[in-house]
Amino acid sequence: MPGEAASFKLAASHKRPEMGLFDFLKGRPSIATPMALSDFLDSRSAFLVQKCIYEYARARSGVLSTKLFKEPAFQAAMEASRWRNYPVCLQNVSVMVEHALRAEAGADAGAMREGLIAAAGDVCHRYPLPAGFEPDFWEKAHQRVARRVRLAGMAAPHAIKDLPLETAREFAEHMPVHRDVRQFDFELVTNNQRVNLCRIHEDFVAMADAPALAHALIADGADAEPALTAT
Repeated sequence: MPGEAASFKLAASHKRPEMGLFDFLKGRPSIATPMALSDFLDSRSAFLVQKCIYEYARARSGVLSTKLFKEPAFQAAMEASRWRNYPVCLQNVSVMVEHALRAEAGADAGAMREGLIAAAGDVCHRYPLPAGFEPDFWEKAHQRVARRVRLAGMAAPHAIKDLPLETAREFAEHMPVHRDVRQFDFELVTNNQRVNLCRIHEDFVAMADAPALAHALIADGADAEPALTAT
């Protein structure tokens, strides 16, 4: 098993594009296939975790941030935080997609969810095991996405801004700042996630070909068995 963690794709460089004078004529990339959805889940989960961790760390350290970010111990803590919280963000982005596609899937919403779970599983298997992490880290990450998505399907959709509330404590627990310090910043960190997930939802609505994507996920998930267990 690889011992070095891969870098998040698009995470540091992903920015909301500004629209130029004639950009409306070009359209935006369409998310119409499970592979395109996996790419979206991957890049936006990475963006969400990076945005929340780095912005918080810079704000908390203030004028000392430049020096702090060069410290090997802090760099290691940041890397561990990114990987621990990436599956948490993947859960929330996946449930956001489930909510966005549920009406389009109609009576086949169950199959759509299984296709979505498979797309999230593809993301989990893109990365090697981060150094020092438990061997089943990515398998458990996939299982937890499956559980969240299936449970989401058993209830009415929540407001997108509220989806991170379910995992907010876990996310905060893995922040690269001592507990005695971060306990006062829980609301700040959580609201950062909520705002940015709403932003990601806007991106998805603008970029997704919802009918085509729902149909493709239904086809992928039609024969799937909900065999993954919750952990």
